This record gives sequence, structure tokens and C-alpha cells, in this order.
Amino acid sequence: MSQSTTGQRYRFIDLLKVILTVGIVLRHATLAGVAGRSDAFDLFSLIVESVTEVCVPLFFVLSGFLYFRNVPAKPDANYFRDKTRRRATSLLVPYLIANAVAFVLYWLAHRFAPGMLSGFFGDDWRNPLFVFVTGPVNMSLWFIRDLIVACLLAPLFYLFVRYTRIWGVIALGAVWFGVGGSPFYNFWFALGAWAAVCQGEAVGRFLGSIRCNVPADAAAWCFFIYLYHYIPAISFKKLLVAAIGPDSFFALAGTYLATALLTLGLVTGVYILLKKICPRLTGVLVGGKI
Repeated sequence: MSQSTTGQRYRFIDLLKVILTVGIVLRHATLAGVAGRSDAFDLFSLIVESVTEVCVPLFFVLSGFLYFRNVPAKPDANYFRDKTRRRATSLLVPYLIANAVAFVLYWLAHRFAPGMLSGFFGDDWRNPLFVFVTGPVNMSLWFIRDLIVACLLAPLFYLFVRYTRIWGVIALGAVWFGVGGSPFYNFWFALGAWAAVCQGEAVGRFLGSIRCNVPADAAAWCFFIYLYHYIPAISFKKLLVAAIGPDSFFALAGTYLATALLTLGLVTGVYILLKKICPRLTGVLVGGKI
């Protein structure tokens, strides 16, 4: 068994996170269901959605690898207990706060601007279970919810990849692709875990050999964008469609790109402002990634 023991930060992974985060924003900026139709734009949207389909699976792979990259040869209960405690800070707390913020924003929209967010949240938004679990009310955060579950099941993932190696991961992938209804994280998180537990040294050398320059807080920015982009994207697309009424390819494409750029610009601006005036709060919001 080969394991990654280095504690270095892989800048290439940070770069991948930036690319994947932008891809997710592009995916959620789609105008499906809120704008006119154009055959050319439908094809364009299909291409974008097909390309960005890989973003969340790759985030699961990265998460599985990063969880296990420093795993000792024989991890004990203390190892997993410490990991769980840290994931409570880095995942659970930001997840709960982001959903609470989404709930407040949705309530305000429901109260003062009916229709702004309609069609994107069910009538169960008042149910606390829906807000934080079954929805969640910030729908894009289902990934964080499932990742939290995967981290809680980390000891099982470790035993699975250690004793079944790549063959177990392939079998799990076959089940996932065949059934399609199994929990999303199973195969992809296991693939990342296998890369760390069974191929850690080789993968670590490969990642360490790739030189790239990204801001030191790139991971924090990505996490903040992921947590808080969804409602701005919904709002911008509805406002722009109402104002422009796009019905041609170029009008639809321009509205779509404007939605993505405005969303990235707004949430990035909020992140920079919060980081400047209240860095400790920002650190909590992004799970201590800065």
C-alpha cells in the first residue's frame, strides 16, 4: 500500500478548484425555464452543461484524496476522530450558516419580492428538515451535505479501498453508473480515497511537480463562491431576462454570460469586503481556509 505522507499544499489542486468553481457557476447560470428558446442557444447550453457535468464529481474526487492524503499506515480511532472534528469546522459550520443565510434571503424575497425565487425552492422551505437536510434550501449545497456524510463514513471508505484496491472502486463505479440512484459521493469519493491510500506517493509526486501560481486564499475564495453563488445567480438571471427579454442566440448567450459574470463579481466583492473588515468571521464562513 502506497500512501501520501507529505503535508505540502498542492497549488495545482487549488487551480483545479478555481476552474471547477467557475464551471459550477456557469452551470447554475443556465437560462433553462426562464428565457425564450433558440435552437442554437439550446445546443450551446447543452455543450456547457455537458462540460460542467464533471465539476461536482471531480470535487468529490479531490475531497476523497485530500481527506486521506496523510493517512498513516494503520490509522486508529483517534485519527478519524480528529478528522471528524476538523470537518465539523471546515464543512458543517459553513454549511449550516450558508443554509441559514439562504433561508433568510428566501424569506425576504417571499415577503417583499414574491416570484423572485419562485420555481427554485419547493413549498417545504419553511420545514427545518428541508432547510438543512432534505433540500437543502440552498440547493447547490447538496454536495456539502453529501460530503459531510462521506466524511462520517470515512473509516468504511478506508477499509474498502485498502482491501479491495482499484477493483472495488471499479465495481462501485459500475454499480453507480448502472443504478444511478445510489448516493452520488460513493464512487467519486472512493476514487479519491483510493488515489491517496493506494497511490499516494505517485499522485503526490505528480501533483507536486506541477508548478502554477494561484492566490494563497484561492481555496477559501472557491468555497465562499460555492456556498453563496446560487441565490445571486437565480436573481440575476430573472432580472436580466425580465429586463432584456432575450429571444435570439446572441441575446440569450449575452444574458447567460452576464448572469455568470455578475454572480462571480458580486460574491467575490462580498468575499473581499468581508475579508477586509471582518477576517475572523470570514474565516468561520469558509471553514478556516484562510
